[in-house]
Amino acid sequence: MKRTFPIFVLLAFTVNAQSYFDSYTYKNTSLDVTTNPASIVMGESFVANRNSFASFIENPANLNAKSKTGLFYNIRYQNWNELAKRYQFSTAGAVLNSSFAVIGIAYSQFTSGLTSFNVFSPTETIEDANQTLSLSISKNITSNLTFGVSAKLFGHSRTSAPGTVTGLDSKSALLFDIGALYSIELNENDAKNNFNLNFGAALQNFGTDYKEMDNLLVKNYRYIRLPKYLKLGFAFETELRNSSGSSDIEAVVTGQYKWLANPLKRERTDVDYWGLGAEFTIKEIFAARAGFFQTPEYWIIYDRAEPLFRYGFGIKIPLQKIGINLPFVLLADYSLIPINDISISTFNKTDETKKLLRAIGITLKYGSSLF
Repeated sequence: MKRTFPIFVLLAFTVNAQSYFDSYTYKNTSLDVTTNPASIVMGESFVANRNSFASFIENPANLNAKSKTGLFYNIRYQNWNELAKRYQFSTAGAVLNSSFAVIGIAYSQFTSGLTSFNVFSPTETIEDANQTLSLSISKNITSNLTFGVSAKLFGHSRTSAPGTVTGLDSKSALLFDIGALYSIELNENDAKNNFNLNFGAALQNFGTDYKEMDNLLVKNYRYIRLPKYLKLGFAFETELRNSSGSSDIEAVVTGQYKWLANPLKRERTDVDYWGLGAEFTIKEIFAARAGFFQTPEYWIIYDRAEPLFRYGFGIKIPLQKIGINLPFVLLADYSLIPINDISISTFNKTDETKKLLRAIGITLKYGSSLF
């Protein structure tokens, strides 16, 4: 059923949720929005999925001895309506597997793009953005147990076209994540087929206070609550090989519970997030994914506490198999995110929204194979 909202509702409850200072926790920013297309589809449930290249952002312990050195770039479009057509989240990062430890670095950003909310002066445009820079490191304690830690800087900025006052200044917060991953190999007596079960846990965004001054609302710095999360989850991996030793089918099932650890009083019933997903890879090349995500938040484009279905696919190509004599594997991922059918009433027309949002990712791993 289509839902219609007037423009003032959009401005008050934009998908890039604001903190409203002491009223709400400042969520749905570059600090906590998942941009990895595979994770998005599979219920944003990669706290224990060590085989996903960018999953160290969700749990630093996912960096492990098997991690490949490489680069990645993910983008998640939030352009659900004409007024939000430039909204997007993106992450660029790299993984380095060294003799000392495995290191990951990532830069995540939300940007609204240059947007005009002034109907009387449409040339006056403002771009709202927030950024998170993270450095992660992990170490194998035993062959089955890995610990990891991330240090992160979070900030908020606003820029504008000439002549428009932004009035925003923020003091970046220094935050930390800690995580653990425990892996159980179930195939000791079976060299042909592999079965692994991973359990993951992570504490996120604990550290210094964040504060900013927004002259559009107040004239002094105020503390803003950033979300702290506890994540618990699992990943079951299986690989079925043929007589020649190559993989016929790989399957991964992931599940996760995420808890908002520091809710404000009005958010105490909005703290439980759930996710579940599955991935099937055929002949080490084509991957099909599907899953569900459940949020406790009241969003315009998502139903609260309802399973939200998502789906997508990926392609994995060793460059040497397509005639490029370089020891790299190229991975491309594409995900589709169904949303509510909503239209926004502007002063003299109604703009139709999209029914699907997209996420795209590309990864380049060093090595002639994925494993």
